[in-house]
Amino acid sequence: MKELIEKLSADDLFKQWQKEHAENFLSHFFVPLDSKFNLNSSWEIGYHANDKITVFVLNENGFEIKPEDKIFKKPNAEVEPLKLEEVKLSFEQALEIFKEKFPETFPEAVLGDGFLILQTYQGKTVWNFTFITKQLKFANLKISAVDGNVVDSQEVDLVQKK
Repeated sequence: MKELIEKLSADDLFKQWQKEHAENFLSHFFVPLDSKFNLNSSWEIGYHANDKITVFVLNENGFEIKPEDKIFKKPNAEVEPLKLEEVKLSFEQALEIFKEKFPETFPEAVLGDGFLILQTYQGKTVWNFTFITKQLKFANLKISAVDGNVVDSQEVDLVQKK
């Protein structure tokens, strides 16, 4: 992640954008994953200010910028700056912990596609794995990017039973 930020920081498009958006802060890294944990696209790097997010994506020609958009969050939730200096666990290490802990945490779940966010959530820097399961539930496991401990887990039904 640090190498990707260094590349972004050196990019002319980002430098120009940053001059005009000095209030924005690094909020997350995002990548979609398939059910076998392969990356479905390049990592996206998000910057936040005033409940809006701007995303940068590395492609073969450098970085592209996606148009600023409103963020998706719970009404009282706060978007926190990503504490990149706290990240001690690599993506690969976090993925290995996820593969180990997921079956223990969600023994009945069969994974479909999902996504991964590296973010600071409630003051903790986490690798936030979310997958849709074949049982039509979101299965979410947050792993500390500092020490590899599971910070939180939850399962949410996508189909409301009446």
